[in-house]
Amino acid sequence: MDGFVLRRDDRQGAIRPALNEKPAIPGQFLQRETPTESTPVSNELPRPTGAGISKTELSESLRALDNEPPVKKKRFGWVTKKRVAIFLITLLIIVGGYFGIKIFLTSSKLFSGNIFDLLGAGATLKTDEYGRSNILVFGTSEDDPGHQGANLTDSIMIVSLDQKAKNAAMISVPRDLWVKYGEACSSGYEGRINAVYECGAGSNENERAGAEKLMSVVGDTFGIDIQYYAHVNYTVVRDSVNAVGGVTVEIDSDDPRGILDRNFDWRCKYKCYYVKWPNGPAKLNGDQALALARARNASGGYGLGGGNFDREQYQQKIIIALKDKAASAGTLANPVAVSGILDALGANVRTNFSAGEVKTLINLAGEMPSSSIKRVSLVEQGKAVLTTGNVSGQSIVRPIAGIYNFSEVKRFVRSKLTVSATNGEEPSIQVLNGSDFGGLAGKKAAELTAAGFNDVSTGDTDTDSAYGEYVWYDLSGGKKPQALTKLKSILGTSPTGTVLPGGVQSDADFVIIVGNGAN
Repeated sequence: MDGFVLRRDDRQGAIRPALNEKPAIPGQFLQRETPTESTPVSNELPRPTGAGISKTELSESLRALDNEPPVKKKRFGWVTKKRVAIFLITLLIIVGGYFGIKIFLTSSKLFSGNIFDLLGAGATLKTDEYGRSNILVFGTSEDDPGHQGANLTDSIMIVSLDQKAKNAAMISVPRDLWVKYGEACSSGYEGRINAVYECGAGSNENERAGAEKLMSVVGDTFGIDIQYYAHVNYTVVRDSVNAVGGVTVEIDSDDPRGILDRNFDWRCKYKCYYVKWPNGPAKLNGDQALALARARNASGGYGLGGGNFDREQYQQKIIIALKDKAASAGTLANPVAVSGILDALGANVRTNFSAGEVKTLINLAGEMPSSSIKRVSLVEQGKAVLTTGNVSGQSIVRPIAGIYNFSEVKRFVRSKLTVSATNGEEPSIQVLNGSDFGGLAGKKAAELTAAGFNDVSTGDTDTDSAYGEYVWYDLSGGKKPQALTKLKSILGTSPTGTVLPGGVQSDADFVIIVGNGAN
């Protein structure tokens, strides 16, 4: 072929001709076939013997190369499994470090102790004699510019937990409840309970001293040993609800229109409604949740005829809804939501919990369904222990039994919070004195209370010799079987019947009439 030049083979061990010799030319390049008359003339170059390539074959090979698609370069040739793994590990370290620092900074404000206790199994919560852990949750408004009485606790709530049975109860304390302070405060020696925190904090605004003072007064008033407190402000309510993407609360007003309170509409120059929903589920953002938690028909409207008592019930609903949303898997898996919750808590909540105790609370929140959280009302129709009143021209809340007489309030609260001897049936028992001797009903009631029954009351009825030592009746309609079994064991007999004798009235589940034979 043109341009083909024979060269010496310089590879090691190759046979080289002598310098004065001419290189031998291979025979296949010297031999040519001479066409004869019987051989057709071809346009192809003569094919060398053994290993030649024809012009046609060469042309076809070149055309094939011209038509072959070009090899595409990989757009992401730099991406490898190793590089992806390094990137993901680095990202996890950055995110983990960010949340670690945020948790550390938040925890230093929220609770005491070692932050690494949050990674453990949790610490056992302190309890009262009934095995319950009682937390006082109260709110102030120092974060609301221009709000008068920023250190007054207009929202006070008792949250009682049973970490073994995994249940809870919530009791709202009316802010206008009239109590004795036990010391001289700016308003005197007695007044509304919402001024207790401010009195305890003093002029130097000692937050811990104020909280402990409020824990003491609430505990004495309701007969509860309170071990913990959580002090919150307006911001934590608004920001926590926004962080979890809003909450849904059931509106259940006795007004067919639902509820309306225009007390906060000035924020939008009365061109919107902050609190207006029909009865049924209402989806609330942070501002709406905060407005509902403060609504009490102060500026006209409808559906909140109970005033502060209605407000307290909606506060309980908001807390339960927020707990459910925050503990849900979707929220915990969302780093933006978790970050928002930490931001809301860090600057707006103060407690006396340790880190290990907080971990126990977190575990309880995930294990306790909303159905196990009881909302207790102190003004429930037919069972109210509080009412409204007036002291020196001031509208107040006081016990039905009389101002400063909290004996019935303590009994009622104990019946709702203590561990029941009947596995949650909560039977009501009334002991009536049908004898000629005083004090017999009280003695029998004390016996039942010592046996674990919590809702035991006493009364009088006409004397009848037929009562003997005592007779008792099951008016529960078979709905309290465990209580029935327990009473049979204590009293030693079966019920006398299911219908009370003529002239005897009671709405209790079980009625015991004590006769002269018990003297």
